[in-house]
Amino acid sequence: MILARIPRLILRDIPRIAIGVILLLAIAINFANVVGRYVFLAPLPWAEEVLSFLVIWGVCLGASAVTYDRRHLAMDVLVGAYPPMLRRVLDGLLLAGIIGFCGFASIQAWQIVKIMAANGQVSITAGIPMTVPYAAFVVGFAMIVLAAIAEPIARRFDPASETQDGSNL
Repeated sequence: MILARIPRLILRDIPRIAIGVILLLAIAINFANVVGRYVFLAPLPWAEEVLSFLVIWGVCLGASAVTYDRRHLAMDVLVGAYPPMLRRVLDGLLLAGIIGFCGFASIQAWQIVKIMAANGQVSITAGIPMTVPYAAFVVGFAMIVLAAIAEPIARRFDPASETQDGSNL
């Protein structure tokens, strides 16, 4: 069923590709900065700032893929010993917690983006609008919410694609 694979594409596969592109871009910027600094004695003043923003975006996008794969940090040493009903209840509570916290965080991050946009604040050396790095948190937390909702639904439609720990390998 192709329709069931769309959430996986949007919430897991595209973020993984984006992270790869971000890493390649970061490597290129870092290499150019090293060459500029040690060969031409003229480092790129904006490089460190842009690299920081790229890392922020990479982490925020990666959180969606991690959530969709159910590979987020969990203390599940004893969970295997619990009865199936209790495990389902705990999974439901975990899902509600992820959706509640990340939904709240996304809304709050949006408020910060609006403030930054109203102030017209830009980064010190690169002159990048501060809405760009802060928007990563809006997108990241919203995608975590969507991934947390979509993954159990997708698993229900295609349980054969799952491993025992709930991850898609």
